[in-house]
Amino acid sequence: MNKDIEKVVEHITEMQNKLNRSENNLQYIKRLQSLKYWLHRFDELLENRLAGEYAAVYESYFCTCCGFSFYDRICNSILDYKYGNKPF
Repeated sequence: MNKDIEKVVEHITEMQNKLNRSENNLQYIKRLQSLKYWLHRFDELLENRLAGEYAAVYESYFCTCCGFSFYDRICNSILDYKYGNKPF
């Protein structure tokens, strides 16, 4: 189970790096959607979110003390794109 979680975290990190290197709108939105998919996958794999070695990673993606979480920002960006606001 830990190997699966590690792979998902690697995919999330990879998608974050690719998102920063997007050259056009299509690449950007595809990478946002992929990032959202991997965040959902990570959420599904964690059985006990508040305890364990991945609790801090989970909190960094899904929880926030103020403003929006990383996951919320991804979802809001996808929604904003659907409304016609293009990042490029």
